[in-house]
Amino acid sequence: MIEYIFLALFFIFIIIEVFGEYKDNDKIIYITKPLLMPMLILFYIFGVIDISSITNVDWLIVVALIGGCAGDIFLMLKNEEKWFLFGMGAFLINQIFYILAFFFSITDYTTFNPGGLFLLGPAILILIFTVPRFLNKTEDMKIPVLVYMGAILLMHIAALVRLSTIQGLASILIYVGSISFIFSDSSIAVDKWAGEFTNARFIIMTTYVMAQFYITLGALFLA
Repeated sequence: MIEYIFLALFFIFIIIEVFGEYKDNDKIIYITKPLLMPMLILFYIFGVIDISSITNVDWLIVVALIGGCAGDIFLMLKNEEKWFLFGMGAFLINQIFYILAFFFSITDYTTFNPGGLFLLGPAILILIFTVPRFLNKTEDMKIPVLVYMGAILLMHIAALVRLSTIQGLASILIYVGSISFIFSDSSIAVDKWAGEFTNARFIIMTTYVMAQFYITLGALFLA
């Protein structure tokens, strides 16, 4: 049951961190943001142990969350231009290990339902609405941005393939989490290169932490 302690701490830190984002208070953010993914990692590991055993922990998920933690830290540092690329690299690791985890969790592709590809619609609409607003303004960052966009889209496709192959709450949570991730990262890009929008940091952080939570919860239900 110890996993629920870490889950409670995760949500407490989210509330405080999001409040810090809303108030643009760097002191609050610097204290709480680096703690979010470690709490989620501990929730996942101890949750799997409680359900089954540590042998069922998917370490690909754990490494993905470690990448997310590193990305969180890099993106909150000052001198944003210097650390933004490092943050993107850390989140690229996050996406790659999610991709591997989602595809490796599928044991029988013969049950794949091609009709599920229609569920790509929400992600495509998000990209259609946001990408034209920032892509031409990325300048020297265009190639890294395109690489990362390709990775996160592939992560979403992997989540979709899993949902279309293995129906159930776990797959639904992972799919919803992947959409939330795309929305959050697209919002980051729009805010950074196309100009700030109202409550940007609040919206970006809220959708990001829920994305990581839904994916982790889905992975836990698979254990």
